[in-house]
Amino acid sequence: MLWLTISSVQAAPEVDAKLEEELNQYLQLTTSDQAAAEVLLQKIAPKITALTPIATKVRYNSYLSTTLSADKKYQEADQLLQQNWLWAEQVQDPDIWAEVLADHLQESWGRGENAKAVSFLEPLLQYAAKATQHRVQYYAWNTAARFQSWQGKYELALASFHQAYAGIEQDENPRTPFRKMYLKASIANLHGSLRNYPLALKTIQEGLAESKKNPDLASYVTDFYTQEGYLLVDVGELDAALHSYQQGLSWAIKQNNDFAEATLQNNIGDIYLRQRKLDLATSYFEKSLAFGVSKQNKATIALSTFNLGYVKVLQGDYAQGIAQMQAMIKEFGDLNGKADSLAYLIELADALRFAKQYQAEAETLRQYNQLSSEIFQSDREKQLNQLQEEFSAKEKTKEIAVLTQQNQLKAVEIERQNLQQEVTMLVGIVVALASVLLFLLYRKVRQANLKLKEVNDKLAYQSLRDPLTGLFNRRSLLEHMERRQISDRRAAAPQLTDGFILLDIDFFKHINDHYGHAAGDAVLVEIAKRLTALTRNDDMVWRWGGEEFLILLRKVDMAALTQFTQRVLEVIGANSITFGKQQLQVTASAGFLTYPFAALDEQTLSWPKALQLADMALYLGKIHGRNRAYGLVQLNQPYQQIAAQLETDLSAAIELGLVDVVLVEGPAKDERL
Repeated sequence: MLWLTISSVQAAPEVDAKLEEELNQYLQLTTSDQAAAEVLLQKIAPKITALTPIATKVRYNSYLSTTLSADKKYQEADQLLQQNWLWAEQVQDPDIWAEVLADHLQESWGRGENAKAVSFLEPLLQYAAKATQHRVQYYAWNTAARFQSWQGKYELALASFHQAYAGIEQDENPRTPFRKMYLKASIANLHGSLRNYPLALKTIQEGLAESKKNPDLASYVTDFYTQEGYLLVDVGELDAALHSYQQGLSWAIKQNNDFAEATLQNNIGDIYLRQRKLDLATSYFEKSLAFGVSKQNKATIALSTFNLGYVKVLQGDYAQGIAQMQAMIKEFGDLNGKADSLAYLIELADALRFAKQYQAEAETLRQYNQLSSEIFQSDREKQLNQLQEEFSAKEKTKEIAVLTQQNQLKAVEIERQNLQQEVTMLVGIVVALASVLLFLLYRKVRQANLKLKEVNDKLAYQSLRDPLTGLFNRRSLLEHMERRQISDRRAAAPQLTDGFILLDIDFFKHINDHYGHAAGDAVLVEIAKRLTALTRNDDMVWRWGGEEFLILLRKVDMAALTQFTQRVLEVIGANSITFGKQQLQVTASAGFLTYPFAALDEQTLSWPKALQLADMALYLGKIHGRNRAYGLVQLNQPYQQIAAQLETDLSAAIELGLVDVVLVEGPAKDERL
């Protein structure tokens, strides 16, 4: 595999203007009449000859391979892509390379060959930066941005989307307005993912202004209003979000966009539900349900039915409403997998709490925690696989670069030997100059190494820290405990135990729903500060996930750990948290124990199992009123005999006297807040 060394100025590749215009017509047809587009592509085929410029042949093969892949004719598609690759190596043109690499990345990604897709990303970014054709610039940068967004690299994806926009900003192609609106929507969505809400809303407003002026872009108006509504709900501005959804609904009706209409009806109903305007909410949910039934759209039917069940609960029909919600949660899981069920489990827990069915609420929260843990583990494995894929791809690129560099060095060495006889009289000067150059090269390399170390240190820090609170994350705990186990094996048995405290903010979803996610973030940041100020230098505080925190105290006994837990509940609950003009009363529930627990060794009770016990103790605090902590003091029977019951039903183990616990209660709530 050979990569082009790109010069600073590149000329656009030669193309067949007439065929390019026909390919533009094909591209335009793909958005409105796919059958007509395929007929046109077949008519173009005989016009592609040996005399056709390579850039045009590459573009034709690109479109034809996409059509073949859509029909699952992968072998034929691969032959076309391979032919394009050979042409790219032959002419070494940045535009052709950018299109070829974008095709290969998109094809590999679409087939789930993610490691191969990753290997194309870096060279694609290099050639996209040097491409001269507006169409190719858009296609290359847009492909890279979508893949980076899928990888979770939102800031890099945002930069690539901006590059795609810059590439077509002055282009007069008829598709340019559509491409600009698509890019604005994508940019706004990424700003929302990064919680850059002002920038997201500003981009949406720009898109609305432009799409309203052009009748051909009217479909984007509905999309932008819908996107604006989602963001406004996220920041807690429900009235403004309602206005956006209503505007979007008006445009959807005007354009006969049934699916958008049903979605917006559900969204409007959701806001009325939050505002407890139940009759209005019901009317909109029923309209959405009617559409779902008419189209046999299972997702719309499930969502509307779930929301109508929630309305019934709020109206006092607890039994039917809760049964309806529970049935739809199973439907969500069947339709979209586990992750889609999480939000609905929280909604169900809220409904159960409203119905004062606290035991069922606790069981639902237990399901939520278990499912969340499973998804976290799955996501973590996916991230590790992705990192390995990126590492392998970069290693292959380095190997290619090293081989190329070695060939260049050999060529330089041969040339140097041929010239050596002619410059013998200048050896002294050459040596002196070489010494200077080597010194400068050494200094440059040293500076580069220092910068590389600085970047690596920064990346290492970010990989172990939660970006919102600055606390350590779960990954850092894994590394910390591995180092601790190695240290413990080398040292004598410790005289004192450590202590784990696992705590969860009470009613955190209520804060997000009623004051917005910005308020929730402010609560997490403030609690992180309070916990950090409370702990010693040797102690550690982790953001364990969502609204959960984990504290590790070094060298404490149970008495000291209990006193410290009391201080934790006090420092969280005694003083409210200020958010804007609001005073938020926040409390937490916790579970704690010493580690090693009950003098059990690592093989018998590992630290993950100890944390599982702490989590079960925390759960006891939740179901017994919250704003309290339960600590596991000691075992009253050998661990091996009671392990199964201890690890599955802590409450029953306590009632049977198998384990002693201590209760720590938090400060009384200020009912005025």
